[in-house]
Amino acid sequence: MPRFNIIIETLEIREYKAYNPLEEKNTYSGELKLLASINVNAKQKNIAVVIKAEVYVKGAGNSRMAPVGYIETVAVFSAVNEWKKVRLGKKQSEVDVDKELEDFLIDVSYNSTRGLLSERGRNDLIGKVILPIIDPADIKREKGQKGGKN
Repeated sequence: MPRFNIIIETLEIREYKAYNPLEEKNTYSGELKLLASINVNAKQKNIAVVIKAEVYVKGAGNSRMAPVGYIETVAVFSAVNEWKKVRLGKKQSEVDVDKELEDFLIDVSYNSTRGLLSERGRNDLIGKVILPIIDPADIKREKGQKGGKN
C-alpha cells in the first residue's frame, strides 16, 4: 500500500452500544457488518472517515445470530500535504478522493477502530470479539457522503 503524508487530527468514538445477550462461552461464530464513509472539508483541507461496525455472534448450539454491539468511530485527517489527490467539483457534493488515498485512510481508520473497540469494550462481550484484518478495498462505502462538514 502506498504511503501518504497525512496527519491524524482527531480520533474518537462517536457512538458505542454493547449488548450482552449471551452468556460468555469459549466458542462463537460471528458476523461483522462494516460501513465506511468519507467526508471532505475543502475549507480546512481535511478528510474525515467514519467507520460503523456492527457485531453479531452465534454461540454453540444456537441457530440465530444475536447482536452484541455497535461502534462508530471518526478519524479526521489533515490532507493539506496530499490535497492534489482530492478533486473538487462545482457543487459541495461533487468531491472525489483518489482511490489509493481513500483506501489508505479507511485502512488506518478501521485498524484504529479495532484498537478503540478492544479498549472501550473491555468489560463487554463485544470487546472480546476480535475484528478481523480486512482489505480496505473490501469495506463497503456509504454513498453520498463526500461533501460538507465533518
